[in-house]
Amino acid sequence: MLQALLHALCGIAGFWFVSSPDQAVPPAEVQPSLKKSAKPIASARYSAPLPLASEAGLAQLTPEDWAEAIHPVSQARLHELPVMLRGLLRNPFPEVRRRLLHPLFERWAALDHAGALAALRGIPSPQDKQSALRAILGVWTKSDADAAWQYITDMEDDSVLQEAGIEILLGLNAGADPLRYAAWAGQLDDVFLREKALVQIGDGWMQKDPQGALAAALTAEPARLRDYLLSKVCHRDGVDHAAGLETVAQLPTQAERSRLSEEWLGAFANAKPQEAFQWLLGHADRAELQKAAGTLGGILAVKTKTIAELRALALQLPAGPLRDAFVARAADEWASAGRSLAGAQDLLSLCGPCLERESAQETILQPKWENRPTD
Repeated sequence: MLQALLHALCGIAGFWFVSSPDQAVPPAEVQPSLKKSAKPIASARYSAPLPLASEAGLAQLTPEDWAEAIHPVSQARLHELPVMLRGLLRNPFPEVRRRLLHPLFERWAALDHAGALAALRGIPSPQDKQSALRAILGVWTKSDADAAWQYITDMEDDSVLQEAGIEILLGLNAGADPLRYAAWAGQLDDVFLREKALVQIGDGWMQKDPQGALAAALTAEPARLRDYLLSKVCHRDGVDHAAGLETVAQLPTQAERSRLSEEWLGAFANAKPQEAFQWLLGHADRAELQKAAGTLGGILAVKTKTIAELRALALQLPAGPLRDAFVARAADEWASAGRSLAGAQDLLSLCGPCLERESAQETILQPKWENRPTD
């Protein structure tokens, strides 16, 4: 009995011992690697990139990652575009806005032309507004260039945007059909805009096809475009100066013929001085070429090495106003360049009494350089 009682007491003591909270088995220690992984997982959940096509995502783009948004923007559905625009206008980087406004409004114009124009008017920045307009006009002119031009010319409430629109339209299409755009530009009420548009049309035309611009110059309308082409195309590479001078000879007034012949012969002489002189010899009977002869004399005075050569050229011209103008300007230029005063005086002796001779004589008698040669 004593033995049984002892076993019972030992059992009770053992049960009490293993059941004590103080003696409970401690939990297994968490591995250090698992502890470290918890923090990145939690932070990744909060720093996950926002969708590029969302308002917040577009607002947070930077100059380094803006290109990632081009595809989602250009493939957006119509109802998503206003949200994207709001986000883009919140973006603090002007470069990002400018670059992404173009695909956004290209997409908008393709899906809803009128809606794109309405959204354009709500953009606060003039620069951003112009970027959007460029995208819309790029789409619009492919389907209806006449309507695009009419919309811009009727834009009377925003002269800055209207001017930008005209420049955009001309840049997009004027080179393909300059006379058509010139006719539109000629109808602009604003004189400043009309002049600026015609100049831009002329510059684009001459750059792309100078010979074609020359061929059409006499019939180009309005007359201001004709005048601009004839005064500028002579300085373009590849243009036929002899043909241009013949075109100028057909102008209705002597004043126009005189002014533009001087421009053309000067450009001809700068490119091909001897050919220009031979052209003048063949047309020395035309009184309106007097100023042109003077310009040619000044250019040849720079390009000719000796006074004897220059004098020989002058003697080929018939005595009269053309030779006088040629000689006086050549002598003036020769003396002004610091070359022989005696040579300039000898050349000037071929010139009859005229205002040009008096001007050249003053240059020779009042030299600006000392120690110049005398023969």
